[in-house]
Amino acid sequence: MNIRNSTLSYSKFLNVLLFCFPVAYLAGNASLNVIIILSSIIGLIGFSKDIYVIKNESFFYLITFFFLTIIISTIIDSLSDPRNDHFFKSIAYLRYFFFFLVASYLVNSQKFNFKIFIISSLFCSVFLSLDIIFQFFYGVDLLGNKAYEKSNVHLAGFLKDDYIAGAYIQKFFIFGFIFFPFISNKLKKYKFVILIFLTVVFFLGILLSGNRMPIVMYIFSIFLMFILIKDFRLPLVIGLFFCSAIFIWSIINNQNLKDYYSSFYVNAKRIIYYVKTNAFQDYPKLEKQKGKYFESQAWIDKTIDYSGKFNTVILQDGTKYNIIPTFGSGHAVLYITALDLWMDNPLLGNGIKSFRVKCLDKIHLPSRACESHPHNYYLEILNDSGIIGAIIFLLLILIILKNKLYNLKTYKKEEKLFLVCMFIIIISEFFPLKSTGSFFSIQNSSYIFFILGMLSGLKKIKF
Repeated sequence: MNIRNSTLSYSKFLNVLLFCFPVAYLAGNASLNVIIILSSIIGLIGFSKDIYVIKNESFFYLITFFFLTIIISTIIDSLSDPRNDHFFKSIAYLRYFFFFLVASYLVNSQKFNFKIFIISSLFCSVFLSLDIIFQFFYGVDLLGNKAYEKSNVHLAGFLKDDYIAGAYIQKFFIFGFIFFPFISNKLKKYKFVILIFLTVVFFLGILLSGNRMPIVMYIFSIFLMFILIKDFRLPLVIGLFFCSAIFIWSIINNQNLKDYYSSFYVNAKRIIYYVKTNAFQDYPKLEKQKGKYFESQAWIDKTIDYSGKFNTVILQDGTKYNIIPTFGSGHAVLYITALDLWMDNPLLGNGIKSFRVKCLDKIHLPSRACESHPHNYYLEILNDSGIIGAIIFLLLILIILKNKLYNLKTYKKEEKLFLVCMFIIIISEFFPLKSTGSFFSIQNSSYIFFILGMLSGLKKIKF
């Protein structure tokens, strides 16, 4: 009896922590770290013997090998490059491994309280969306704080100067969106109207936040829902009609928004061309300039060439190079730099969070740049853990999805909806052409391994 009470206490405490996960994501990295570390410790102490059973699952070996690959690649690179001092970071990154195991066990054992997590996700997403909308019209958020002036097209609501509102809404909206009818029987009566309302509110929240990629992923998610969830089709069509009308009205009446989203379309269209024409190029004449910024060694002709896609750079010896113009998002030059760095160590990569250091080896080349990360999950995983780490991680996702789809017929409606929810999240989160934050950041890693953990543990859902 005491053991049972102890188990229930551990479960309740874990559910309280995971209920706070959407809130902690908004509160910042320190709060997220507390949730991750406490959840891992409590889960391992309270359910150590039960979690050990997960080792019989095929995905357990894949996720173990992925984290080991990160540690090994970091150690190998640190032995040859004194700038790489990230060994302890690679060890600390194991906290997401344990967080994954705890989330997987909690869902698999039916100890995870979906209802309170959905309420938390729905409330945070709706409140943040309404806060952004209010701030757009009145210049202050719902708490009375004035908007921080980063640009004419970015709003953060109560997040002040942390411009992640659009990305947050896009990541968390789907939980409450799909499952709100299960929260209360009274809500089921108004499902049609609520779905239309939520579709428009979330769209407005992301649009006005100024986060462009999340608005694309939001529309993409709605499109997948339209295909996969029959009951949602009519309200989604009506909701998207209102969203389209609002978007057209906004760009007609707001020149800043019009310019902002027009440039996004132009930049997105050119990125593939830029990467294709500039990546993997050899510049033997420039090797003597290694460690120096390319622009500091050349005189730049400010006249754009006839194609309108490049600037012309003339070195002191008369050699000419075409470089990517500096306007736009700047992602193309980061992608090119990341591909070059990956080819230096294609199998195991350069170790965790190495891009910010290794990129200094490429800045003497045209159309290369330095940043903290390459702004794409796939390129960052390739850069940090090589093709081996990338293959292991992709296999992990595919095997988890395969195992769940294989048992699809045995699931009830709630389980099928949850699988659809997870499928849409994974497709949106890992869309290949999507620009992203750092894969290894606290916010993204906690979200990714929490999602994968819940999905891997899916068995039965009780609301």
